[in-house]
Amino acid sequence: MLVTHPDLANRALVLQSRDARRGLVVAAANKLAQQQGVRPGMPLSEAVAIAKLEVREHQPHEDIDALCSLAEQAQQFSPIVGLESLDKQPWPGRTLLQPECLLLDVTGVATLFGGEEHLLASIAQWLDDQRYLGCLAIAGSIGTAWAVANYALRNPRVSPQSSNHSRFQSIPPAGDRTILEQLPVAALRIESTVVAALKRLGVQLIGELWQLPRDGLASRLGQHLLTRWDQALGIIDEPIATLHESPEWQVEQSLEYATENRQTITEVVRRLCRELALRLNRQNRGALRIVCRLDLVDTTPLVMCLGLFRPTDDADHLQALLTGQLEHQLSTRGGAALWRAAVQATLVAPLVWQQTDLFDVQSTGQRQQLSRLVDNLSSRLGRQQVLQANVERQSQPELACTLSPMTGRRMDGQKQSTNRKLSSRLARRRAEPSPDDPLRRPIKLLASPVAIDALAIADGPPTQFTFQGKTYQVHNHWGPERLESGWWRGPSHRRDYFRIATTDGSWWWIFRELNSSRWFMHGMFD
Repeated sequence: MLVTHPDLANRALVLQSRDARRGLVVAAANKLAQQQGVRPGMPLSEAVAIAKLEVREHQPHEDIDALCSLAEQAQQFSPIVGLESLDKQPWPGRTLLQPECLLLDVTGVATLFGGEEHLLASIAQWLDDQRYLGCLAIAGSIGTAWAVANYALRNPRVSPQSSNHSRFQSIPPAGDRTILEQLPVAALRIESTVVAALKRLGVQLIGELWQLPRDGLASRLGQHLLTRWDQALGIIDEPIATLHESPEWQVEQSLEYATENRQTITEVVRRLCRELALRLNRQNRGALRIVCRLDLVDTTPLVMCLGLFRPTDDADHLQALLTGQLEHQLSTRGGAALWRAAVQATLVAPLVWQQTDLFDVQSTGQRQQLSRLVDNLSSRLGRQQVLQANVERQSQPELACTLSPMTGRRMDGQKQSTNRKLSSRLARRRAEPSPDDPLRRPIKLLASPVAIDALAIADGPPTQFTFQGKTYQVHNHWGPERLESGWWRGPSHRRDYFRIATTDGSWWWIFRELNSSRWFMHGMFD
């Protein structure tokens, strides 16, 4: 959320979710909120009572989408990238049963970056550039790296290396056991019930497990504890479930001789796009997300991620989008030679075919042109720069709409309803309201209300107001319409909105904040 709404970075922000037994709870809290005593999992009513918070709805699918997008981009650091594998119950310290970490196999990769420390620094800088705060660790096993990243690096008392925001640490090959001994048993990724049982036995740290008989631990606490312990020590191998689509949606080509020729590289990408499009066409599938990875000699790989507005199996369209990125990316590499290329569709969806009306050819062509336009803009500017509005059921106007990328999402391109009764009801709902309609809303809504000077009598509408240095005389008004925010959003917002027509013919949407009696401008009508 902070990536798409950077203005929230300096506020105490929490995400709320609804628990079936406990009602509204805190799903996540940023650092500023936690400094005021807010913790994930606590009742939201308790959180808003102890701190002044900005409360937003938790969208789990948005988290997964963002994490998968990061995993695709992280292929520039390793060809093997996956999400952490979960158990049936959340681990201690986690309130949500969903992946929150990326796993990268960097065996033999660090030399391309000048060593493990430089590799971690590069990943940390990459996260910083995208406004993410990361805790990164390299160790001999997945379990040790996970434990250090989630427990050691999040401890404010330790002082690991860091970039502007992210923290990272590389564990020497012989240091896995030493650092594990100092971490709590919860760092083994075991269930909360097992952690509680160990606490009753007086076991707080992983190092204290060596003092207990192994057979007794298995019989009393289950084999899973020993499995996680052995995985952390590297005794049991733990594979990474890579985040790739089915192998049938991945094509690659290795060159007999590495080449720096731009035309040859472009031709390789074109052939891979055609092969992938052919496979998609055979299964009546279309790609929504594409990742192109170019492995270069003696340097880091080049990874290009591509999102599409609608599923497509058009090879020419895919090639054109990738070529646009390819020219720019290769020009920054200074003549690096290609030795292997791969193109994969990380998100696919069924192609939807609809029979068009006899006289509907023009509108069909316009929809196709719109889809191509959105794809081209997203390819050039990035997915996060081409957004669509999503209506939310919120009484507070500035929260009634959220923005999300138009490309690379499974819900895009789905078949629209053809129910004529439903369409007619929606058409009536979209009809332009009359001036005295109490639900009328302005065409232009300011991102945040702007304070204005207004002259009003008692609790009535203003007779004049000043906005951006100009004074307006009120000719007519409609209202008030009272809007109040929910208690769970922190400090209450109680507003009386007025639609104002001024003597110069302009229309405005202003409100009085009842808590402070101040006036604010919130929108303008055409």
